[in-house]
Amino acid sequence: MDSSSADEVITHWLLNTAVEFGVPLTHIFPEVSQALNVKPVPGCGLEGYASGLVELFDSGMIALSSEVEGDDTRSGTGVLQILDRFRMLSKDDATRRGDGRLLKSYQLRRLPRMQVSFRLTPLGGEAWEKIAQPDWARYVSVSTVGSSGDLISADRDLLLAYMGWYPEVNREQIQLQTMRWQTHTDFEIVYWKRLPFVYHASFEVQPAEARWVSGEPKWFRDWWLSTCTWYKQPWSLSGWPSE
Repeated sequence: MDSSSADEVITHWLLNTAVEFGVPLTHIFPEVSQALNVKPVPGCGLEGYASGLVELFDSGMIALSSEVEGDDTRSGTGVLQILDRFRMLSKDDATRRGDGRLLKSYQLRRLPRMQVSFRLTPLGGEAWEKIAQPDWARYVSVSTVGSSGDLISADRDLLLAYMGWYPEVNREQIQLQTMRWQTHTDFEIVYWKRLPFVYHASFEVQPAEARWVSGEPKWFRDWWLSTCTWYKQPWSLSGWPSE
């Protein structure tokens, strides 16, 4: 793979990580966190990810935010200085705790000067869509705050199916008597993307266990996987490098 193709894979991979939520830089530095639920780019180290972030910032496809006093997230020079701080991290030194174990990414983020994240801009979202080819009708937005839940999707049938299997997919039981239905137009389905029309179910929930004692059957796992595969993952594309 030539260098230009490798750079394209890395920049698309970075965009892909931030499709639904902003990404703390500690999820990528000093190593790709399992919290992202992605495959790292084979052969890509800290320099590759840092260079990709700089390229995306310079092209207006991502924006950085920082809780660190003095950080400049608006200029290229400021962003380079921030990334230099993260590039110097090593999973084998300061990330260790007193008991010798490595810090998790969320623990590392609590350390001084580590509170930095990036998000897609609308331009970055458009660039991601051109390659990932998402089917937004297959997307379900799921949120639970305390005992209150919300499900939102452009596909009503998918939403109803998701509700029926809520104990299996979310370990919660929807209280049907609390159900409230709405529809929305021009709705922000994720922070950078709006859909022309969606269905919205609001409800109360109670903790629940899955209904299968010995694990889900294959037909259910296949259905569940189909609800998660609403776009092409970077590692499923033809340009993905070999291990």
